[in-house]
Amino acid sequence: MAVVDGRRDGCDGCGRLVLLDRLTTVSMPDGETVACCLDCEPYAREAVERLASLDRCRADCDGCTGDFSRGDLEDVVLVDGTVVTCCPDCLAEVPGRSDGNTEPSVANGRSDVETTELATTRSCCSQCHEWVEAELFRVTTIDDRTEALCADCTERAKADGVVADVMMRTTEARAVLGVDEGATDEAIREAFLRQIKRAHPDRKSGSRSAFTLVKDAYDRLR
Repeated sequence: MAVVDGRRDGCDGCGRLVLLDRLTTVSMPDGETVACCLDCEPYAREAVERLASLDRCRADCDGCTGDFSRGDLEDVVLVDGTVVTCCPDCLAEVPGRSDGNTEPSVANGRSDVETTELATTRSCCSQCHEWVEAELFRVTTIDDRTEALCADCTERAKADGVVADVMMRTTEARAVLGVDEGATDEAIREAFLRQIKRAHPDRKSGSRSAFTLVKDAYDRLR
């Protein structure tokens, strides 16, 4: 960030030249600082809040009920449509997995739930029970149930008006941020910081919808 004439400087958000006393410095979680005009400052602080909240984002394993980073947890779909979230240790004990383990696991202390065989991770639609190659859509219904649906069942559910929300798929999130499968947390963070600047609503390359899309993609991958 270079001072142009002693009185003006460029906003790191929109790139416009503004008076120095109208620039605000915002510190990002990774230590980087950005200088924003009054219009761009809310977007910068929103990005900071999202990064900070995701760094603190944790959840419980449905098996051992332990507290883990969401990045260490994985969703699996049982043939009855139940979606459970497991840590690596509990995931290895889910019945029907390729490692041949057939012992029942424990979810929230209820052994009766675990007698259901596992279809496969993210491949058996909980509605039509068809196996699909593509990643399933995680759908929240209007009665607050979570379903893992194939594309056809997702469209039918939308047409029936029973869908409250559809989570972005990881394949879509990787495409938005431009990262490969297996990218590290650091690579995902760096990609997010690059894309969020390009998507800023005050830039020619950005818009409010693009800004939200990039944040949602980072949220999904984290």
